[in-house]
Amino acid sequence: MTTKIVDNNSAVSLGSISNDKDLKIEARVNINPPPEDGRCHCCGRHISKLTPFGKAGNPLVGDFDGELLVKKWRAVGPYDEKAEKALKYVEKIMEKQGCAGEYPLDWMIKIYGKEKGERYLFTVEAFSQVGSSWECRDCAVLEGDEYFEQIEKTYST
Repeated sequence: MTTKIVDNNSAVSLGSISNDKDLKIEARVNINPPPEDGRCHCCGRHISKLTPFGKAGNPLVGDFDGELLVKKWRAVGPYDEKAEKALKYVEKIMEKQGCAGEYPLDWMIKIYGKEKGERYLFTVEAFSQVGSSWECRDCAVLEGDEYFEQIEKTYST
């Protein structure tokens, strides 16, 4: 049974979907809508090829029995210790220079070069942001690097 987080006259936000009809929910505002193409955001498989979730604990805590995709909230990008250390180093320099609180992109580029500086900063920023992801039972249980490795495998072709 499809779960709804919000459902009022003007807005809908689903927490899970169990069939094709859920992909076409119409509302004035559809908050973090399910994928129109009916595919898991992580592995890319279509809902017609997915095994439904089981009862509570199969494989997630909570009862998603019969659902095909669930909405999860994840960091937008993977954690990168080297990038985080690079940003902290730049922030210390900026503080000493009286530039604390300013956006560090120019300093990152100045110290690490354009490509590496941008990559470090944007990697840290991606990890600190959270977004919704519609996932099947196989992907919903992936954690950390496993999740991002699957994303890379799915979208690198």
